[in-house]
Amino acid sequence: MPKFDDFFATTADQFPPELRAAIESAPLPGLTDGPQHADLENLLGRPDACRMTTPSGDSPLPPLVLSGLWLLAGDLDRSHSISQNEPSSQGSFWHGIMHRREGDYSNAAYWFRRVRSSPVFESLAEIYPEQYSDPYEFNDAVAAAVRQRDEDRVSELQHVQWTEWQLLLQECMPA
Repeated sequence: MPKFDDFFATTADQFPPELRAAIESAPLPGLTDGPQHADLENLLGRPDACRMTTPSGDSPLPPLVLSGLWLLAGDLDRSHSISQNEPSSQGSFWHGIMHRREGDYSNAAYWFRRVRSSPVFESLAEIYPEQYSDPYEFNDAVAAAVRQRDEDRVSELQHVQWTEWQLLLQECMPA
């Protein structure tokens, strides 16, 4: 199960305890499709669980946060159905991650180009200077690691991807 990075703590605190626990118990997302996380999938199917705490009270989770949560749950199709209808750079980013995880690397690159620039790209390059110079190089590195079945490299890139997920989810949360 993935551990939240320190920068994500305040974002994680906005989730109801049941949803936060499901996120924390999820397996580290694969570079490809899976693994599935039934507990998180079940929660995401319940509107009462898909809420967040804001200074003005509880409110529904934004669609792009749900897109990211569906990716974490391992349901690429549900994530895709949301991200493909969101014309924002964050929507394109989730869309690119989804295609990367399904192994459609050229389509992923297309969606990363549509993002143009993102503070997530810059943060990842600072946090992981050896593993992440830009989304295209990372996309290529994932493709190579998966193709070569390099377990050490896959594990390393999964951790980068986990930070990517947290940074993008944080960016999609309302201020």
